[in-house]
Amino acid sequence: MKKYSVVFLCLIIASLPMILYSCCSDDTCSEEDPYGKMIVKQTDTIYRKVPKFQAVGPYSVQIAAFANKANAERFVADTKSKLTVPVEAKFTQEGIYRIVIGEYKTIESARETLQLVKSKGYTDSFIRDEFGVIEK
Repeated sequence: MKKYSVVFLCLIIASLPMILYSCCSDDTCSEEDPYGKMIVKQTDTIYRKVPKFQAVGPYSVQIAAFANKANAERFVADTKSKLTVPVEAKFTQEGIYRIVIGEYKTIESARETLQLVKSKGYTDSFIRDEFGVIEK
């Protein structure tokens, strides 16, 4: 029995350098994480310029947003008494009530309204279209 143990130990010692060398070569092996998934080393990244999205309207000025309909209606009523422009709450697919002013064909018209509402204290207001924020 002792003879088999010595032979087995010699085989392990003799094959150990070959096993270690074959897995440590930079050209042929990949690292593995403890869960057995392969870790791929990052290569050079190529960046290309993507044209900036051009908004085409219609534009509106958003002054607030609420998840609760009652809060949105209360805010609209309060805001109508402070501003001279029509204010409305629009319900979105995401379940949010956006408080917006107008539907402007040009960005310049929306900018004028944005300046007006910011001067009245609605400093977080911004210009948006149907896809999102255009200008703050």
